[in-house]
Amino acid sequence: MPSTLRALRAEAPLVAAVVAVTVAGTVLIARESSPGPLPLWTGLLLLTATSLPLLARRTAPAATVAAVVLGALLYQALDFPGGAATVPPAIALFSAMAAGRRRAALAGGVAWPAGTLLLGWFGLRPPGLQGAVWFLLWVAATLVLGEMSRNRREQLAAERERVAQVQRAQQEEARRRVTEERLRIARELHDVLAHSVSVVNLRAGVAEHLIDRDPEQARAALGDIRKVTKEALVELRGLLGVLRAVDGDGNADGDVGGGMDRLPELVRRAANGGLDVVLTLPDDHRELPRSVDLAVYRIVQEALTNIIKHAGAARAQVTVRRDGGDLLIEVRDDGAGPPQGGPPREGNGLVGMRERAVSLGGAFGVGPGPDGGFEVWARLPVRSVAL
Repeated sequence: MPSTLRALRAEAPLVAAVVAVTVAGTVLIARESSPGPLPLWTGLLLLTATSLPLLARRTAPAATVAAVVLGALLYQALDFPGGAATVPPAIALFSAMAAGRRRAALAGGVAWPAGTLLLGWFGLRPPGLQGAVWFLLWVAATLVLGEMSRNRREQLAAERERVAQVQRAQQEEARRRVTEERLRIARELHDVLAHSVSVVNLRAGVAEHLIDRDPEQARAALGDIRKVTKEALVELRGLLGVLRAVDGDGNADGDVGGGMDRLPELVRRAANGGLDVVLTLPDDHRELPRSVDLAVYRIVQEALTNIIKHAGAARAQVTVRRDGGDLLIEVRDDGAGPPQGGPPREGNGLVGMRERAVSLGGAFGVGPGPDGGFEVWARLPVRSVAL
């Protein structure tokens, strides 16, 4: 109900203007017309009453057309001066057509001129041919303008909806990119720190155990810790530098210093952690795209980290080789393997390796090794990745 009252109040200025125009116009026309059977003031009251239904022209356009047309025909039947009296019906027809109530507008557009012309021809004020033509053109123009207004309003609404959809799509894309960037940063941090922290934890345990019995071995373990933490700090600074060094398009290059040429260094770290690793690399790895090169390093790094932390293995085999247009990575160990021969539980490390492979259009898998232990493999396409 409050919304209806607000709508009626919004139309009040228009209705007041219509009343003022029709009353003033009728008074001027009445000076040059013969008087009718009733006083002019009764006709002015009827014009005012005929204009009042326009208050509901938006909320009830069909009822408004019916009320205004009936009032206009009653005004014509009582032989009051015409001319300005055509304004309220014209506004009612225009509003109904603009609101999409075509049937009501067309019905009123036929009933009003037909009734007006018939009353004029059979009444005291027969219209001339020119007046009848202009009147019909006036009604037709009113209906056409109403239809044009409706079409324009629908076009504007469709354009606003299209703009809103584009904005929603852009916002969704921005949220997706933010989520992907957060995952990428989390994956990089995990890969940079997990391996080093695992080696540090293992060597710290060795140092703690040997500090009294074999100080030299403990000192060597502490030296390994110092070296590993220094390397971890270098990689961490590189990652933070990449996050700060954003190009004009808002994209970081993702280069944090890892690559296949650093895999021997990774193997040496694993050896410091007590794991004997045999590394086999292809001869042409320097021709790899940077994204593939980094992915190889991170996958091997995380696989060795998991072996040190969870497998209880003494030896591991890391093989990177060409397989057609792909690069195949295989990391096997002689440890305990998955629990009870079942599939391994995928933590952040395995999820991160899988995401790296899939992001490059490759594949990733884990499971029991062919000779026991545990196996991690990844297939990365090379030809489909831009250099």
